Amino acid sequence: MTEFCKLPEEMAMQILSRLPPQSLMRFKGVRKSWCTMINNPKFIAKHLSNSMHNHSSTCVLYKLSTLKNNTTRDNDEKETVFSLLTFCNDDRKEHIVHYVGDDVTKNQFVGITAKDLESVWIIGQCDGIICLADSSKVILWNPAIRESKLLNLESYPDQVMTSLGFGYDPKSEDYKVIYIGKPDEEEYGDGHLLNNPPTVQVYTLGTNSWREIKSGSLETETTNIWPEEFDIYFKGFCYWRGREQIKEFDNFCDRNEEEYVRQFIVSFDTVDEVFHRILFPDSLYESFVCWYSNMNVVVWNESVALFGMDYGIFRDCSRVLWVMEDFDGVAKGSWIKQFIFRTAVGLEKPLQFWNRDEILLVSEGSLVSCNIDTGELKQLPIPNMDFDHLEAAVYVNSIVPILGR
Repeated sequence: MTEFCKLPEEMAMQILSRLPPQSLMRFKGVRKSWCTMINNPKFIAKHLSNSMHNHSSTCVLYKLSTLKNNTTRDNDEKETVFSLLTFCNDDRKEHIVHYVGDDVTKNQFVGITAKDLESVWIIGQCDGIICLADSSKVILWNPAIRESKLLNLESYPDQVMTSLGFGYDPKSEDYKVIYIGKPDEEEYGDGHLLNNPPTVQVYTLGTNSWREIKSGSLETETTNIWPEEFDIYFKGFCYWRGREQIKEFDNFCDRNEEEYVRQFIVSFDTVDEVFHRILFPDSLYESFVCWYSNMNVVVWNESVALFGMDYGIFRDCSRVLWVMEDFDGVAKGSWIKQFIFRTAVGLEKPLQFWNRDEILLVSEGSLVSCNIDTGELKQLPIPNMDFDHLEAAVYVNSIVPILGR
């Protein structure tokens, strides 16, 4: 250790930036210069880059409800557990469970009880920071360095939350939470109905504050645009599956029959703070079986893509990947159908492509690896767990701080 401490700073940075966060937190106490180095934004960025480009392993954060006493089924009392699962990837495309963490939420949240965690769901992750939320609170959390922050929602009266998103602003070098709220509709005496447009608030981690932004990009002259299911953050943009809603109706019956026009992708530029609408491939709108609500926005080969049911061969439970070429989050490129494969079971949520021909998914409450060439599924073990529902997100080990930014 003494000889290591004598290494030039640049060499020490190269070595330390490849270590896991838990080790780096301990090494802060070795010497003052190391503590200064590890806290330096340049080092944090280098460590994050190394973690994101480490293809030898994949880490998944998952939340599930388990039996409180795993030794017997006589007691059916359950508890909510967040754990980290790491897969070592070898050249044979085998994914071996290397380490299963215990309940990683223990002693990590201030002002949040175990009971509170039962109602929160995983919104998404960006650079190792997990965004959790329920109907009244948002939590930012980096499990690797055991830091968390509770954000109070400054919602408006007579408004319900429609959706949340979470991402990074590369210009200000800060993290943002996007909150989309749905005001009540207005009803007039003659039965005329008016659907009000969304309201949008943005929380910035560096300033620790919420502010309302203009939401004009979420409406047209006759319709409102609703970001609903948040999928991913990628290269300066947050992506939701969304839908278009007609603004005005003469009466209640008309609204029930014709309220929603179509579905599409909604992107949000975290720098300019403007929403954009990206239509699905034309063939999805032509299908009389409107199952494209099952589509998810994913990243494939460093491109934005849609993954979900194939509507031409839906009886065979086929899945399809559409890739957007020449797309920068704003300018619309062209959709290319990349591949179709068949599989025998339902695939609830895609998490990440491990390589060009294999994808990690949540399926029927389990983690599975699916080969897109053969459609073969391999269930990945989560030891000592008994559950019906599973929430999961691919996680990057980082030392990106949440507190004291």
